[in-house]
Amino acid sequence: MSKPQTAVEPTDITDKKLAAIRQTSPELANTLESFLALRHTARPELPPSDKPATAQIIQLPLWPEPVRGAPNTLLRSAFFAAIHSKKRQKLGIQTTPEAEPEGIIIAAQNGDTIKYAGTQLNQYDADVFFEALHRARYHPLETECFFRGYDFLKAIGRSDSKLNYQDLHQSLDRLRRCNVQIEWKIKGRHYEFNGGLIAYYEREKNSKLYKVTFAKKICNLFAPACWTQLEWQERMALKSKPLAQWLHSFYSSHAAPFPLSTAYLHNKCGNTRHLLKNFHTDLKCALATLETVLGWKATWNGDLITIDRPPTTSQARHIRGTRPRNKSYGSRAEGQRPV
Repeated sequence: MSKPQTAVEPTDITDKKLAAIRQTSPELANTLESFLALRHTARPELPPSDKPATAQIIQLPLWPEPVRGAPNTLLRSAFFAAIHSKKRQKLGIQTTPEAEPEGIIIAAQNGDTIKYAGTQLNQYDADVFFEALHRARYHPLETECFFRGYDFLKAIGRSDSKLNYQDLHQSLDRLRRCNVQIEWKIKGRHYEFNGGLIAYYEREKNSKLYKVTFAKKICNLFAPACWTQLEWQERMALKSKPLAQWLHSFYSSHAAPFPLSTAYLHNKCGNTRHLLKNFHTDLKCALATLETVLGWKATWNGDLITIDRPPTTSQARHIRGTRPRNKSYGSRAEGQRPV
């Protein structure tokens, strides 16, 4: 009867042991010999360019639940106009029947450039955009964000009626179809964004499940010092009051805003009033709403308006670290930039 073979660790094989194994089991010795030859064959290293790159996960900032992150360059411009939905217009220049419409200049804070082509966006579209960003912030950009229509409508202060579902669908479609070009500079750095605000959008009619994807480039709008945390309950308390909502967003994006003229605000908010005196009436009404609902105080000095409101915690830190400046924005506000 042959002796049982003992287990042999391949890493512990010597020539003497291999010869001994060959006497009892030539087949096993050949296998081990082939394995040892393979182990000692040096593997060629891949050139640096062929090495697999580590995937970088790009996400939006993780702001708290009670607020919504919003890019300053959009809050301080006529991008989300202070108009009711029935006042929307088609924006863009059609150079040839075959070409896509070219974007037109949107009124923005001095130093920022915004070109836009598509159906005009208003404060309802801002509600939808900010809430969609809020739900996508936990997901890597360019991946799908899922949400139920009922939950989303509730978050933006709307019921789940058929008309509100239709409005939501149309707003998401506007945000997807629009062509946006934005350039801005802050703290010596130059940023830009090109494309639609939403890269992809889909809804399942039966389940009311929505799928939204944002492009990676959207993160440029949330670079350091380029975005604001909007108090969402405050904004929802101003629902259906587009000028009051625009003023809330605009002033929320400034830690210590300068006095501003009626003409400056008229230009930046995208209001359709052609006569400044008519806008002046609308502005007084909107400021009264801010005082009644939020306790903000507006002080007039001639045509200049100063808003007194409590700053957020981060804005208070900014104010403490900034030297006081005595400036105002009157009729020549277009050449100046509030901070």
